[in-house]
Amino acid sequence: MDNSLDELETELKALQPRRAAPLWLEQIDRELAAELPATERPRFTTATNLNSWKWLGWRTAGLAAALALVATVALITLRPARQTTAAPTLAATSTPVQPVAVYEPTKATNVLYDLKDEGEVKVEGAAPARQVRARYVDTYTWKNPRNNASIKWTVPRDEVRVVPASYNPN
Repeated sequence: MDNSLDELETELKALQPRRAAPLWLEQIDRELAAELPATERPRFTTATNLNSWKWLGWRTAGLAAALALVATVALITLRPARQTTAAPTLAATSTPVQPVAVYEPTKATNVLYDLKDEGEVKVEGAAPARQVRARYVDTYTWKNPRNNASIKWTVPRDEVRVVPASYNPN
């Protein structure tokens, strides 16, 4: 298969392109000569030309930003005037405020679930000590006496203590 591709490649390299017909070359020359003369305007407008379509996006964005700024200033200046006139009508139409549900703490528990001796620790200027880590789960309960609803909050807690070490040689 490789030989057939090599043969094809050598045959293609040996081929020579034909010369173009003189009538065809004359026709191309006539058509190129018949083109309109170049105008003074560049074919592609640049970003410095303000009549370019590219500037339309920037103009629109600038206009939108200016309108947003004017609307913001108008809202800020008109809002205090509306609030002062609306305040007396709100007081007259307001309904009595419902009492807020009051929750009272009823129970607090802490459960030790892990106690670990982490070994000897060196404390500067003190006798030898050991570090002990205690892990708890604290649970707090609040109840609403009006409707007997309750809320439970459970929090894990780590306590690390350094206790003096006592070594008995016995």
